[in-house]
Amino acid sequence: MNFDTRLYDLLLSHVEQYDDETSPFEQFAALWCEGRDPRSIAALLGADLSSARMCTLAGVCDELDIQYGDGLILAGQAGAWALILQVAGNDVIFDENLMRLSEDGRRALSVSWDIGGNEEIHYAVNGTVAARLSFILPEHRTGTDITALDPFMNGLRFDLDENGGSIEESISSAFVLAGRVTGEEIHAAWLDSPHERFVIPRAR
Repeated sequence: MNFDTRLYDLLLSHVEQYDDETSPFEQFAALWCEGRDPRSIAALLGADLSSARMCTLAGVCDELDIQYGDGLILAGQAGAWALILQVAGNDVIFDENLMRLSEDGRRALSVSWDIGGNEEIHYAVNGTVAARLSFILPEHRTGTDITALDPFMNGLRFDLDENGGSIEESISSAFVLAGRVTGEEIHAAWLDSPHERFVIPRAR
């Protein structure tokens, strides 16, 4: 029996208008951070705060003029944590950013994938990366506490194998795991609401 793909389907329904080679579903990343406001996270990630514009995920690329290599994020509050969606670039998954965001007893969690086959979950606690794992091969782990996410993984399906596992199931499982860690799953109301969009300029 296949695992529920509802969170994958939810995200897809909000980006399905992207049909070219730069589709966010060929490269997508999400970051949750505890105890920081979204704008301060954007600043820490190197965003140009003057580029802020209110928009939804579906409209994140509207009226946008960016250069090759620039990052693009959508930042908003999601329950007790801040949620950052990155549809261009990969700033939210860099270890150095996760470590800085999780300093002073905070936590930070990222879920990401790209067309190169890098499907990853990174979990940082109090300034260190506790666990890094692939959400299609979760037994391959590194970090200071590689079992840190185990309490949140019960019943989730990450392995892709001959028994019918799919990338859609694994992505959905990764977002369920994030909801268990943060206390709130990503949901349609957040995706349909406007949040602040920021450009992260490349090094000029």
